[in-house]
Amino acid sequence: MSKNEKKATRTISQIERGTVIDHLDPHVVFQVVRILGIDDQIEDTVTVGTNFHSNVLGKKGIIKIANRFLTQDAVDKLSVISPSATVSMIEDYEVKRKFKVKIPELIEAILKCPNPNCVTNTEEWPTRFRVAVRDPLLLFCTYCERYFGKHDIEIL
Repeated sequence: MSKNEKKATRTISQIERGTVIDHLDPHVVFQVVRILGIDDQIEDTVTVGTNFHSNVLGKKGIIKIANRFLTQDAVDKLSVISPSATVSMIEDYEVKRKFKVKIPELIEAILKCPNPNCVTNTEEWPTRFRVAVRDPLLLFCTYCERYFGKHDIEIL
């Protein structure tokens, strides 16, 4: 096999227990790292990769976190910023549960309303958005009754 015919492969070590987030939009990998609270204080093994080849997405990101499982809030946030993501729960080096994230119909208290006049920005009320369209994502704030796209919103 010539040099040009060889394919580059990347090997990421397995984890005994924890979470693998795969098929991430490569542009949001580090945003997911921040959302999950992964910083230099973490004691467990964390693997972060971006711009890996993907037959489905073209390029993808992946995050492996040893000894940590995602909360439903984290999964919901993940679904909003990278709806193609899959989450695998690992126990004893084996996938015990695997699922594709799904944007909930009602998104509560995890996004900031971009409208500065919305009551959720002037009072201590949790935000509430309904999903008007899934692709491309269009959200409806149930308080100020305005529509916002994926790029308008900020994760809390």
